[in-house]
Formats: sequence, structure tokens, C-alpha cells
Amino acid sequence: MNLRREPAETSAGDLVRAIFGGKNAAALSAAQRAARAWYAVNGDRERAHTTGVWLRKSTAAKADPVMVVSVDSGLLAADLGANKDLYLSRLANRGVRVSDIRFQVGRRMTEKGGGRSEKGGRKTERELPPLSERERAEVERAVAHLPEELRKSASRAMCASLRQNKARHT
Repeated sequence: MNLRREPAETSAGDLVRAIFGGKNAAALSAAQRAARAWYAVNGDRERAHTTGVWLRKSTAAKADPVMVVSVDSGLLAADLGANKDLYLSRLANRGVRVSDIRFQVGRRMTEKGGGRSEKGGRKTERELPPLSERERAEVERAVAHLPEELRKSASRAMCASLRQNKARHT
């Protein structure tokens, strides 16, 4: 009889829930809680291609905010948009109330210049504030336990989301 214990399998979703559901969750802004929920309720595909998550006020009076999810391709934005109701349901089950989800093609974030956007027919750099050393360390701690193949994209998405959130609140 072989009593050797095989290692338990852990899904990427379980890892993300462990990382994003920590003791510091109460100190987060609504946008940060929404971003955590997005990463927690979705699969590897969504997480790997998400470049930012934030909340925007709804144009309807007294409506919940709109979640904006920035992804790295137009095809994926259309695909995710077709399943919007599924994502709204997942977020609601996680306790996040949003009136809508909008998917947009994200701008590739860089440390120096932020993303690129069209303005008056020419490309211009959109400046985003850099992350502090403390914020960088928090991101690194948050992704440290992820499998190597997820760590880089999760870190990039978290940094982009934090930088966009900082830009909106400064």
C-alpha cells in the first residue's frame, strides 16, 4: 500500500483569491476592491490580457459605477463584451455592485510615458504617475506566489491599474 501523499493541485483562481483577499482589503478604495474582484472571479485568459481596471461614475442618476476593463486587443474586448452579463453576475456574487462593464483596448503602460493615444491626428504620450517604492513592493508581494507564467502579466496589470487610479485621483 502506497501512502505517499501527492501534492494538492491549486488553480490559478485559488492563488489569485489568496493574494487579493488579504487582511489589507479593508483599506482599499472602491476602485481597488473592484480591480481585485475582477482578477479574483475570472480565469487565466482574462487576467493575462487585462491591462487595467477602474471605476467611472455612471451617467445615470444614483446608479452604481461603471467598471472599465482595459485589455490588450480589440478582438478580446469584443469577445469579453459579448459575455458582459456573465462578468456582471460573477462580480455581483463577489459583492461588487457595478451598473455596467465596458471593455476597451488598453494603452500599453510604460514607466516613462504611460500609454499612447490619438489626439488631433497625431500620437501623444499620456503621462501616468510612477508607482512609489512601497506600491511596487506591494505588487511584488501580491504576485510572488503566482506561477511564473502568470506573475509578469498580473504584475503588469496591477501596476497599470494602480497608475491609472493614481492619475484619476491626482
